Amino acid sequence: MAIKNIYEVLDDFRNVKTKQDRIDVLRKNDSYALRNVLLGTFNPDIQYTVTEIPAFKREQMPAGMSYGHMTEALSRVYLFVKGNPRVSPDLTDKRKTEILIQILESLEEKEADVFAGMLKKDLNVPYLTPLLVNEAFPGLLPQS
Repeated sequence: MAIKNIYEVLDDFRNVKTKQDRIDVLRKNDSYALRNVLLGTFNPDIQYTVTEIPAFKREQMPAGMSYGHMTEALSRVYLFVKGNPRVSPDLTDKRKTEILIQILESLEEKEADVFAGMLKKDLNVPYLTPLLVNEAFPGLLPQS
């Protein structure tokens, strides 16, 4: 079974009608990338230094043919996390913006939107809430 892109999982999530079906979509598509996008979006302890998504050239390749993928992009998300000790104090905001543009331009257009949504803490998916995420993946998010 091929692993779906995160935007495809979110599209499937949008297209089902019941809470249980939404949970099933998340569980059926469980992956490192999905869990980390949900964690980055909904964990209140993770805050980003990005205040606005910069303009970037949208990938024009057919689906599945982009240069990068979400898992690769997520391996660099720490660069944008406030207070992350792995980030060099010499890394300027200008350079962070350049790196973010590179990441976004390497992804399929819809995956770039998901990555940007995670950084904005809003995937813009109705019914996708921290409570539902924790129901699908118990313990993924801190309990409020």
